[in-house]
This record gives sequence, C-alpha cells and structure tokens, in this order.
Amino acid sequence: MKLHRPHHRTLMLFISLLSLFAVLLAGMSAAAQGPVGLSFPPSEGTAWSDPQDLGDGQIQTFVTLDDSGDLSLVGVYFTEAALTGLPETPSDGHWDVKDANGKVVIPCCGHEVVLEFPEEASTTPFKHFVMNWNPMGHTPAHVYDVPHFDLHFYTITNEDRMAIPAATAETMCMVPNPPDVGGEHPATVSCETFEEAMIPLADDQMPPGYISAGAVEPGMGNHLINTQAPELAGEPFTHTWIYGAYAGRVTFYEPMIANAFLEERHEEVCTEIAMPEAMYEPGYYPSEYCIRYLAGENDGEGGYVVSMESFIEY
Repeated sequence: MKLHRPHHRTLMLFISLLSLFAVLLAGMSAAAQGPVGLSFPPSEGTAWSDPQDLGDGQIQTFVTLDDSGDLSLVGVYFTEAALTGLPETPSDGHWDVKDANGKVVIPCCGHEVVLEFPEEASTTPFKHFVMNWNPMGHTPAHVYDVPHFDLHFYTITNEDRMAIPAATAETMCMVPNPPDVGGEHPATVSCETFEEAMIPLADDQMPPGYISAGAVEPGMGNHLINTQAPELAGEPFTHTWIYGAYAGRVTFYEPMIANAFLEERHEEVCTEIAMPEAMYEPGYYPSEYCIRYLAGENDGEGGYVVSMESFIEY
C-alpha cells in the first residue's frame, strides 16, 4: 500500500489551527480564579485578580457586577494566614528617606503589596490597589501607632503613584507644626512635592467633615481625615476611612484597619462614607465600606473581605 503524505497547504492549516487553539486555551486558563467555597462575594458576576503573597497567606482583589452588569462591589480578600508571618521592621525600604551614604534617616510607609484589579474594574474609578502593612503603626502618636493595615484603592495608575518621590536627607521639607504645638517637623517629601500634594480640592469635592491632615507621604500624597473619627476623640482605633489627595484631586480611598480589630473576627461591619457634592471625574463611587470575616468550611482556614459598596453615580 502506498501512503500519501498530507498536502503541504493542508498541513500548514492544521498547524495554524492547533496554534490558535493553544492561544485560546491559554487565554481561558489565564483568567484568575477566586478562593473556593467563599460565602462572599457571590461567585456569579465576580472577577478576580491573580493572588499575591501576604504574610503566610495570600491576597486578591475582585470586582462584582450585578445581573444587569452594573457595578456592585470592589474589594480585596485575604486569607486568615495573612495576619501571621508579617515583617516586623518599620518598612520595606522602598520609600525610606536616606542620606548621601545610603543610611536610613526616616523609614517610611510600611510594607506594601501592589495588586492590579481584574479587567472588569474598567467600569470603576479604581486603577490599582496597594496594601500597606504597618507593624509599628504611624503618626499621630497614641492614635494610629498600633499594628494595622492601610488599604489603598487608587484612582491613579501605579506609574503616577510611583512618580510621587521620597525626599533625601538633604531635600526633606520642613513643615510647620500646628500652632498649639509650635516649631516644625521634617516631611518625607521635598517642598515641591509637598506643595503639589497640598493643593486643595474644589470646595464641592471636599468630603463633609474632612480636613487636610498635611501628612504627605511618598507614593501616596496628602491624607484627609474625618474630624469626627472616634479615635481622634480618645477611643481606641479599630477602623477608619481616609481620603487621599494629590494636585487638587482625590487619588485614593483608604480603609485603615487595626490588626486587633481583624483578629476579633467580626461577621460584618459596614460604615457609611462621607460623600462630597461632586467628584473630579464622573462615574460610580462607593458610599459604604464593609469588613467581613468569613469562617472556613469544615474548620478550614477563614479569611477577610474588605469591600466598597452602595455605589452612587456622579
């Protein structure tokens, strides 16, 4: 029997189809999967980022759309093991203020993990997420100087965030203290960066009850604080909401959460967010944030979800 070799054109077509199938298969497998068996967020309509390591656990961002395709949730999930095995040094060194010899003068900004959002986040104002772990807390003293997480939901790109530089020992800006304290203190940014970060928001974009803290940090910007926050009235810090600003616009949304509060494993704690009259850009913005502890199935490992909810159109 004489065997016929496949026609060259047919063979090339077959190879092309195999290559296309491999590409499609790779694209299907590339979609990040969420943790298995979660009671929240709902599996239907939820897309996940790739997980990253945090402490002895992992962390992922997610976006949930409702049945109509409208924005429902934007948040982050991290396993309970993420609360252990965390660094104990003040910072990861990336934003430290150093002298000409490379010696650290002021450690800054804790330890950060940078995550992207899934593609579905294009319907949100958020461009990326940064988790900052602060093992020793930060200023002001006797308020936020306890171990806690700063969860930054940025409305600017990571490239823009990275362009807010740390100062050197020679370029640190000396900033006046409040009148009742007197004197001045060094900022971890230059005076040029400090002044740009301190450009005020438009009056109608300023959240009610919030004021500028004048706390400008590299890789972040200025911080706006709630004057009615319980921890500023002497109560122990549990969780609070911070707005971040740079160059006259809000650049991040930040729930701050004490480790001790997370360890209490609250099933659900939701808090309204003070909303301004207008936003810098039109879109859907959260008016509530929630913290949930999710118990593991069959005595398995639990986890935490911090989500922004109840979106309002501007």
